[in-house]
Amino acid sequence: GIADPDLSRLLRQVFPDPPATETARRFQQAPGGKSMHHDYIGGLLEHTVSVAGICRLLSGHYEGVDADMLIAGALLHDIGKVGELSYEGAFDYTDEGRLLGHLYMGAEWVAAECARIEGFPAGRTMLLKHMILSHHGELEYGSPKRPKTLEAVLLHFVENMDAKAIAFLEALEDLREGARW
Repeated sequence: GIADPDLSRLLRQVFPDPPATETARRFQQAPGGKSMHHDYIGGLLEHTVSVAGICRLLSGHYEGVDADMLIAGALLHDIGKVGELSYEGAFDYTDEGRLLGHLYMGAEWVAAECARIEGFPAGRTMLLKHMILSHHGELEYGSPKRPKTLEAVLLHFVENMDAKAIAFLEALEDLREGARW
């Protein structure tokens, strides 16, 4: 559903159907986190689809939203987790994940994928990188930059909302029988 031809090519390259790259295969299996939200096999894909769906709904609600950029950013915001997390046994961080983190790793990976597409606009690459780098929203939560575009602001709040809603639902599942709170 992405009309922008450059973003559409990028997303088809990153997420081929069927998954033909190691990154695409790992993206489907990776957890969303080590011990927080979506911390189970396939959690990253579930979280990403949820965030993208909510962003699609929001894209028509606010005037001036670049819907294609918002959806692309939603689909790519956590791509760095594919290399940040190890999940072949117990979930843990890779050395690269511990030293660099998924925001930086994702931004660099997306920039490299954009560079592989002839004529991909540098401005679009920069906006995608900004969305990835700022999606945690605050410096104290690991974002090297705060969101500075409408699409980055929306992505930050949607991503955070999805993570907190799932964490809440998971906490409800852990209640003792008969407990209400």
